[in-house]
Amino acid sequence: MFTDFLIRKFISDYKNINNPQVRKQYGYLGSFVGLFSNILLFIVKLILGFMINSISLIADSFNNLSDVGSSAVALFGFKLAGKPPDKEHPFGHGRTEYISALIISLIIILVGFELLQSSFKRIVEPAEIFFNLVGVIVLVITIGVKLWMAVFNKKLGKIIQSKSLAATAVDSLSDVFATSCVVISIILSPLLSLPVDAYMGILVALAIMYSGISMARDTLNPLLGQAPEPELVQKVEELVLNFDCIEGVHDLIIHDYGPGRTMATLHAEISANLPPLISHEIIDEAERKVANELNVLLVIHMDPLNIHCEETNEIREKIKDNLFVHPSIVSFHDFRIIQDAQKSCMIFDVVVEETLSNQEILSLKDKIKDHLSSVFPDYVFVITMERQHAFLH
Repeated sequence: MFTDFLIRKFISDYKNINNPQVRKQYGYLGSFVGLFSNILLFIVKLILGFMINSISLIADSFNNLSDVGSSAVALFGFKLAGKPPDKEHPFGHGRTEYISALIISLIIILVGFELLQSSFKRIVEPAEIFFNLVGVIVLVITIGVKLWMAVFNKKLGKIIQSKSLAATAVDSLSDVFATSCVVISIILSPLLSLPVDAYMGILVALAIMYSGISMARDTLNPLLGQAPEPELVQKVEELVLNFDCIEGVHDLIIHDYGPGRTMATLHAEISANLPPLISHEIIDEAERKVANELNVLLVIHMDPLNIHCEETNEIREKIKDNLFVHPSIVSFHDFRIIQDAQKSCMIFDVVVEETLSNQEILSLKDKIKDHLSSVFPDYVFVITMERQHAFLH
């Protein structure tokens, strides 16, 4: 395919997508192809639009001009995103790519709004459209170009997991729809008394605005902090649990600082009987494995468990049975028993549904304490309540 040829031709070490410099080359390739193609499409459509007096075609040409600006913004975004971490930005500049995608979507919305106004004006003041067969053929060719650009940007975006390139691919598909509407209006306008061109212009403008709004929504999610992909959560869990001495994991939190800059923390349950140095080495090895295989910088907090004490295990199961009578409880973890000369304590964390209010959580905690104190009167309970904010419990 031509896309594969361009990748091999212009991107050195193109398979090493975790390398920020390689990723930047992918972004540059997509942006430069977008700049060249959209400038050419803008010029062709604008000339044809004035030749046949079509407001929808002129509108479509300026849609391509906005795509030129979008490609320039994307190029700038990839350049900034590729900058290494510095003192002010210790986690790098990866989120700049999300910001550039958001700017692209806002430009698209603005262009759509302006074209909507022009199309309504053409309904009030209709003008004759001149049919031109050569122009129709040229527009069909431009539709093919935009279809290829959609496939091209989608493939690049999928390879490097780029929101900016994915947004450009969606925009290219909306351009295909827009230009198709223009072709229909050019063919039908001379045959009908209705201002078909103006109505198609409105349809094109609405499609452009919808595309921009959808892109903005998808881009805002990672900026605000969205849940990670379930596949990533599952892979992290599987890699860590592959170590025999790690009995369980919970409280996984994943932070996205831009493509290729993912950091995570989790708690790993490990036998308290292991020597500290061995436990530490196991945790370090698990962190390295996740970093090497998933490109995720993982920090693991170790929770020592007395897993070989039968009495502790029996009590843990009883606690579990008593807790899960409450439907709002998701899980519990970090269970341990601390005994000294003065008192015996049971300490554990309870994870509840995120929809519970603070007052409901406090009330539930009191109920749990009262009930467990009646079942285990010789113990003091230290319970930490937490909402379901993590992805492993």
